[in-house]
Amino acid sequence: MEDSQNPYAAPTAPPPPPGELADDSIKADRGLRLVARLIDGGLIMACLLPAFLSVAIAPRNEEPSPLQLGMIALGALLALGLFAYQLVLLSQHSQTLGKRWLGMKIVRNDGSPCSFGRIVGLRMFVIALIEQVPCLGAIFALVNALWIFGEESRCLHDLICDTKVVKV
Repeated sequence: MEDSQNPYAAPTAPPPPPGELADDSIKADRGLRLVARLIDGGLIMACLLPAFLSVAIAPRNEEPSPLQLGMIALGALLALGLFAYQLVLLSQHSQTLGKRWLGMKIVRNDGSPCSFGRIVGLRMFVIALIEQVPCLGAIFALVNALWIFGEESRCLHDLICDTKVVKV
């Protein structure tokens, strides 16, 4: 007997491999991404506030007083603590505090989870290194930020790292 197929049967196809799942995520809009970035920057400024205030105590002193040194140390410790916490959030949830508070996270372009190495290594460290190149770094930083106004609403660092920011 011949092996015939039922023309009315549902098609059978193997499921896509993990990491190649259909992406039905909604991209975070530009405004939310900007606000999240401002929140993260504001948190760093708040941590460094004691160090800034230490200069205001006695701006003309050649030698910092013990109070000023203590305030500078406090600001540095707060900033270091915030940086460590942000790294933990990035490794566990692919979010910074600003993104977390606004309901966003970083994923691969296909919607799969983004590794900590990709986020910190490519998205942050390599981009920061490029931005340190004299003259070209400033131009790159500007182009990186303005690239979000392109068709895909992704910054240049997103394109380099194959990532996007989505709503959660």
